[in-house]
Amino acid sequence: MVDIPDRGLLPSKGVDDHLWEHGLSYFDAEEVWAGPAKYFRQDARTVFDEFKQPFRQPARLIMIGPDFAGRLLTFVLTIPNTEERSYVVTGWGANRDEQTRYHRPGGRMRSR
Repeated sequence: MVDIPDRGLLPSKGVDDHLWEHGLSYFDAEEVWAGPAKYFRQDARTVFDEFKQPFRQPARLIMIGPDFAGRLLTFVLTIPNTEERSYVVTGWGANRDEQTRYHRPGGRMRSR
């Protein structure tokens, strides 16, 4: 089951600078969260850093949905904490696969 940040989002340290590189801001993530976003779990996995050193990436959430202007955006979030809030890790404009994933049945939507 996918846990959803029912009580909102929190900005992680440095996320605004990183989102700015993708033409987004933390407020874009809040807009997607407030709308009909879908959530998908991304299991923990081993990835490689820029020095080709492996490290374990924790399980995270993928949030895909439209902002108030109608742009379909993707955000990576932490698993919700005990207060049912998630930190925004990064985000970008949804690519073709993410757009398809959003429009297909599946994923979980936040109950209003």
